[in-house]
Order: sequence, then structure tokens, then C-alpha cells
Amino acid sequence: MILPSDLSVFQLLNNRLNMLETRQKTVAENVANANTPGYVPNDVDQAAFERSLSRYSQPSVGSVGLATTQNGHIQGTAAPAPLVRTLSTPDSEVTMDGNAVVVEEQMLRLNQTRADFDTALSLYQKGLSLIRLASRSPT
Repeated sequence: MILPSDLSVFQLLNNRLNMLETRQKTVAENVANANTPGYVPNDVDQAAFERSLSRYSQPSVGSVGLATTQNGHIQGTAAPAPLVRTLSTPDSEVTMDGNAVVVEEQMLRLNQTRADFDTALSLYQKGLSLIRLASRSPT
């Protein structure tokens, strides 16, 4: 039996949601350290995540083979989850004590993360709705 989480579109959305969760935690940590001397804010390396995700989402030749039970069966391999890394990303200003957190810029990141999360969650819910619609009996 195939579960919705086995479908590639849901796996991609789940990975995106996990990355956004990491980004939200990173921004919260940055705001919490807004008064810590010498603190440099971090952010998710989105370019590395997208490169990792594109490799994950592209089927490679030879990665899918026929099962031995019947000719029509396809056997897939589980791909590793995309890499989510954080890196130091100083904001536009540095205070005299070396703190590089600008709360306004962090709030912009937080709002963008929230909008991206809402979009991904909406796509996930729409996909589930389509599966429910397709699985209903035609009465």
C-alpha cells in the first residue's frame, strides 16, 4: 500500500517544511542573542539546500529497477533527506560590542519564513485533498 508520504511531491514538501522549521529556529536564536556581545547571526544555507533538493528530486538512471516478483513492479531506493546547514550571515550593521544582529532584518526573515511555510503547508493540504477526491467512489 502506498502512503501519501511515499509520493515524491509529499517528500519534497516535507523536506521544505523541515528546512523552514530549521530556519525559524535559527532566526529565533538570532533574536534571542540580539544583545550578546560579538554574536554573529546565522541563517539556513538555502542555496546548498536547493542544490541538495534538486539532486534528490531528479531521478537518476539506474536508480529504479524491476522487482523479481512480477514484471510490472518497480522497486525504488530511499533517497537521503536534503542537507540543511546554517552559516554565519551578519546583518547590515554591527554594533560597537561586535553584535551583528539587526532585529528588523530578523523579523523580515521570520515573516518570509512564515509565508513560505504557509505556502508549503497549503500545497501539502491541497495534495491530500486531491488524493481524497481521487479515492472516493463515483456515487
